Amino acid sequence: MEAICRVSLNAISNNYSYFKDRANPSQIIPVVKANAYGHGAIEVTRHLHREMGVHLFAVATLEEAQELASEIPDISILIFSRIFASELAGRPKNAIVSIGSMEDASAVANSEHSGASVHLNVNTGMNRLGLSPDQATELIANPKSTLDIRGVYSHYSSSDTSDSRTYDRQNQIFKNFIMRIRQHGFKGMIHLANSAATLHDTWELYDAIRLGIGLYGYDTSPGKHHQQYLKPAMEIRAPLVRVEHVRAGESVSYAERWQAAVNTNIGTLRIGYADGYSRALTNRGRVTFQAKTYPVAGTVTMDHIMIDLGEDNVPSGSMFTVMGGNAPAVKIASIAERLNTITYEVCCGISPRVKREY
Repeated sequence: MEAICRVSLNAISNNYSYFKDRANPSQIIPVVKANAYGHGAIEVTRHLHREMGVHLFAVATLEEAQELASEIPDISILIFSRIFASELAGRPKNAIVSIGSMEDASAVANSEHSGASVHLNVNTGMNRLGLSPDQATELIANPKSTLDIRGVYSHYSSSDTSDSRTYDRQNQIFKNFIMRIRQHGFKGMIHLANSAATLHDTWELYDAIRLGIGLYGYDTSPGKHHQQYLKPAMEIRAPLVRVEHVRAGESVSYAERWQAAVNTNIGTLRIGYADGYSRALTNRGRVTFQAKTYPVAGTVTMDHIMIDLGEDNVPSGSMFTVMGGNAPAVKIASIAERLNTITYEVCCGISPRVKREY
């Protein structure tokens, strides 16, 4: 038996529909990078394409686009990260290239791939990737340009924080940029908002929003007032492979970081940090079985965790929920808070060794 990551496609449909209704009439671009944030890019994309009629998706890398295109050729795929000139030949025909520098613009325009569809990534304050607004305007206004510019976008750095000053400043910079390029006759797609920004009370409604973490059921906006309408799609279960009685004073796992205070039963579950169950949950993690919660006992190991079952006798082979589900102790948002991180990292950390079931 193995650890299983159960993904609810119904939950993903629910979340997509919630954002679709909120953003209407803007188009939704589902973000399926990082294996759909750990949920499985191929299955999530195929489901949204077939059931919700989605035709445009976004990924981070060329390799992710190649994988999607090979399985689902009748969609369009926006690639966020830089593609070097030497990699352009590997671009799938249905992929859209992001241009984030004048160097990249020149490389595409002067290559045999000058007809590739591109979106301009405009830096409005994130300072990670992107052209300046002046550079992007120059490319759009150039009558001799051979670039097939189909869209422009930018990326918020602070849409999920309560301090809105940077958010407001980026909005204004992007709005001014859009006014300028419209004066030059630009009619391509414009997109700015991510999941958190779409849940803001104030945001600019452009042609599309990029739906990432919200698609998978998490409200990362300040206040989290929308979480009640979203359904986390991921639940991870692990089988109980051993139960052993230990006496008071005996230790469990590496470095003897946990000792039994009383005689107790220790269960071993087949999941560890190689599967994405963080070692930082040593003596801090919780798991559930039949509505009861049990604590992690001792150091999380590469392939297993141990739990304190107390006096309970649970049969081997039983499947425990270790992340996700409805119990507060194992909700992914709760685990992220316990680890002082974000839901993105917890979800993305679930390794390919954990079998996905849909």
